[in-house]
Amino acid sequence: MSKKFGKKNPGGGHNSNSFRMSEKPLDGPPVELENQFVLRLPSEPSLALREAIKSGASNLKERLFIQLEPDKSSNTQYLRRGHVQFDGWNFTSRLVDLPTIMESHKTIDNKTFYKTADICQLLICKEGEDFDDEEDANSPVKKKKDPNKVDKKYLYPHGIGPPLKNCRKRRFRKTLRKKYVEAPEIEKEVKRLLRVDNEAVSVKWEVITEEELNANKGG
Repeated sequence: MSKKFGKKNPGGGHNSNSFRMSEKPLDGPPVELENQFVLRLPSEPSLALREAIKSGASNLKERLFIQLEPDKSSNTQYLRRGHVQFDGWNFTSRLVDLPTIMESHKTIDNKTFYKTADICQLLICKEGEDFDDEEDANSPVKKKKDPNKVDKKYLYPHGIGPPLKNCRKRRFRKTLRKKYVEAPEIEKEVKRLLRVDNEAVSVKWEVITEEELNANKGG
């Protein structure tokens, strides 16, 4: 898989990069897809990469290297882990899902903007060893994982801007579910009462208001 990095203007403390799939299938016309994600680096390499993009460095492909691979602890084949190299820095990275979807645009004349992709993932890079929130592979308690469900460690709780801090919990609450307590027993009791009414010789009923009921209780 070859990656072609396009030049993107990063915003704030984040660097935005895109990689283009240039592989040609064996049968059919050549397919060229562009996938984009947000690349988050530490402050010092982030500034260096931003300056290289702004200056239009021609050797950016040789200076920046990104390799993604599946997570060994999960059964899915999604590319969640990787390594990032830029100049003399080496980073371990994790690809997480953002709580919201962003649109990226490009312009030629600074007047008309064209949408290029929907961005919904963030590649977090850190120096040193791997992330320290790994699950213990030797743990005796192993839960069955749904292959179609994303692990919680890959669900990023925050958005890109400060107003979206903890927005996954604050803005997306869990769906409320109706709880029917002992529904079969209640239905069985109602049927029993109706059956007793049908078998009765005579039935009398009286309408009592709430005030009369409270007065009878007080007396």
